Amino acid sequence: MRERSGSFRRLSWILLASLVASVSLAGCDLSSPTGPPGPTGTVTGTLQAVGGPSGAGPRALSGQVTLYGPRGKNASITVGANGRFSVPATAGTYTVSGQSSQYKGGTADCHAAGPVTVTKGATAKVEVDCQEK
Repeated sequence: MRERSGSFRRLSWILLASLVASVSLAGCDLSSPTGPPGPTGTVTGTLQAVGGPSGAGPRALSGQVTLYGPRGKNASITVGANGRFSVPATAGTYTVSGQSSQYKGGTADCHAAGPVTVTKGATAKVEVDCQEK
């Protein structure tokens, strides 16, 4: 009976160690927009079509926006019909691009005018423009 109890304890410790390792590794996903590591800020913005006929203002687009940091892709955000998005991001500098099926069938990239810098506790705003002619 004593030997069985020892085996059960060892198995319990092994399972506990595996669970702790899994949870620790889950927090290391740098591409997760729900839990970036380090100090964070927020990136908010709009995916929009610009240009086109004279007098036409920017038009909101649905689609996908992606933030690229120094180590590559950091986050991908799905953008709804209102064209607006918001995502937490680790402090740093990012380039931002997007795509929409409403712009050249989703085959062309749309871009922000320049890089966006995220600082701890602050909100950085960006417009991702799909240039129409």
